[in-house]
Amino acid sequence: MQQKNGNYIVTDTATGQRLLIRFVPPVAALALIVAFVALGFWQLDRAAQKQALARAFADESAYSEIRESMPFEPYQRLRTSGRYLPGRQFLIDNVVMDGRLGYFVITPFEFERAGPLLLANRGWIGKPAERGALPEIEVAADEVTVSGLAGRLPRVAIRPGTAFADRSRWPRIAVYPNTEEIATELGRDVLPFVLLLLPDPESGLIRRWQPKEAGAMMHYGYAFQWFAMATAVLIILVWQIRKKILHVAAKS
Repeated sequence: MQQKNGNYIVTDTATGQRLLIRFVPPVAALALIVAFVALGFWQLDRAAQKQALARAFADESAYSEIRESMPFEPYQRLRTSGRYLPGRQFLIDNVVMDGRLGYFVITPFEFERAGPLLLANRGWIGKPAERGALPEIEVAADEVTVSGLAGRLPRVAIRPGTAFADRSRWPRIAVYPNTEEIATELGRDVLPFVLLLLPDPESGLIRRWQPKEAGAMMHYGYAFQWFAMATAVLIILVWQIRKKILHVAAKS
């Protein structure tokens, strides 16, 4: 309501405030319910993805031959023939295994001459006790056949510094590099995945591959929490609306 006061118009804001008090809480509650339900379904979707990864990891189907530009799935069983490039290896630093600090050994593998290189994760090796020393990671450059699972390079949310602090020697010590950074160091294209080689006691490297992601049950638990929160807000909203209806009915 507006009232004239001399040369000015004074607006009565009481009505607007009452409207805000009446409608904003229910609208906010509905928005929260929609958001909580959406988050719950997102967690269910994440759980389904984790279950699919677990099934792929446990799959024992036949190995597929690696080809350039081929599509791949996580933990797909792959194999190819070619030769390692032992003079261009990478040591992924700060990898902990059984409480010990060490490296993942990443060795380029040429399966097509002049084609993109395959990055083979040959496994984990501990750091030598002598400071500054590097582990023995020699590998023959003979023609061999390698088999393993399609995987990826280890990664972190925030990497401290650059991937390569010292480019003066091989093998390169690397801190969570990506495939593009490794390709730049090699001067050649690489495939967009890493081959996690099958365990081989004679290699001297530990190959203990497991999906690092938390299991599906964790996401089911989060989904339950989001749906429970949505239900709680819905109950409060219905109770408040019923309370107002009874109040209006009593006044009339």
